[in-house]
Amino acid sequence: MQTFLPYPDFTASAAALDPRRLGKQRVEALQVLRGLTVAGYGWRHHPAVRMWTGYEEALVRYGLEICGVWTATGRADTCAASLMAGLPGRRPGVRTQVELAEVRELPPWLGDAAFHRSHRSALVRKDPTFYTARFPDVPDDLPYVWPASDRGGGRPEQGRAQTARDRGADLDRPAP
Repeated sequence: MQTFLPYPDFTASAAALDPRRLGKQRVEALQVLRGLTVAGYGWRHHPAVRMWTGYEEALVRYGLEICGVWTATGRADTCAASLMAGLPGRRPGVRTQVELAEVRELPPWLGDAAFHRSHRSALVRKDPTFYTARFPDVPDDLPYVWPASDRGGGRPEQGRAQTARDRGADLDRPAP
């Protein structure tokens, strides 16, 4: 479970992903949104969900950018409509990333160099053939950085950004 953000810009992040991860990110964004909005959803305690707490519209914008890059390559998509339908208190449309930034509706960790570098490292680890050339100066062994949300209880247990190694948890399984 992860929303890959090798860059602070959602569209640039989507464009940097290999086809396999790009397709999976559509579903991951939807799962994270459900973790934030559906009572009792299995992934609700995962740090990839908790870091987006209070920034559901920004998460949907991320997911829509992922879906946009996906469909621009000629692939079909059903996730964009599901993301829009799952956004509580939906306005007439989801604001752009620039519009969200103007009204301070982007998570504070977006733009954190260590956070984005940890995502580039994870991508190199997952598919060295595809990502080593894209991120040549990034090692493949950096742990994930799990930032805290500054809204509504999205903080990790110890109130700081935590790595998967810090948590000692199996982060590939949903919470009970």
